[in-house]
Amino acid sequence: MIYEQYAEAWDTQNADLLGSLCHPNLEMIMHSSGTVVSKAEYIERLGPMMQKIKPENRRCLYENEDVLIMHFLIPFPNGTKDAVLYYIQKENGLMRRIETGSTPLNKG
Repeated sequence: MIYEQYAEAWDTQNADLLGSLCHPNLEMIMHSSGTVVSKAEYIERLGPMMQKIKPENRRCLYENEDVLIMHFLIPFPNGTKDAVLYYIQKENGLMRRIETGSTPLNKG
C-alpha cells in the first residue's frame, strides 16, 4: 500500500520517493482555487515544502487498492496550523488523483 511509503517520503524529505508513488498522469485538485496540478507541479511544490514543514498527527483513515484517505496537521512557519484531509484515488498502485481540503486552526 502507498500510505507507509508516503509517510516515509515525508519523514526522510525524499521527493524522489514521493515522485515514484505518483502516476504519470497525476492530477491534484486544489478546491480552494479550482487549480489542477500535474505530477511535475506537485513534486515541484512539495519538494521544497518537505524541507520546511513537518506534518503532525499524520494518520491513514482508510486505504485499499483503489483509494487512500489521510488526515494530518500542517504547522506553518508563521505559527498558524491547518488540518488537512487528502483523498487519493489510485490507479495501477500509484496516486492518480488527489483532492485535498484544509481548515485553518486557531492559535493557542
